[in-house]
Amino acid sequence: MPESIERRKRQAVLSALVNGCWLVLSAGVVLWLRQLFRPQGILSVLLAVAAGADILMLLPLAVSLRQRLKEIEGGEEDEACQY
Repeated sequence: MPESIERRKRQAVLSALVNGCWLVLSAGVVLWLRQLFRPQGILSVLLAVAAGADILMLLPLAVSLRQRLKEIEGGEEDEACQY
């Protein structure tokens, strides 16, 4: 029996929220380590870039969630189950 559309949407949103929280937490830890040890030169820049990269990964996550919600609403998964 296929899952309801609302349940699949909730699962997709929950998954995106958990992944988003991990990305934000990861960026926070990197910035905290940067503050704690106060590295000089290139290491300081690399840590800042790593934290920025984690934050920027939220954009593709949001795009993927949007696409997934459209797939669920469009019934593409239900059609694929028929084969």
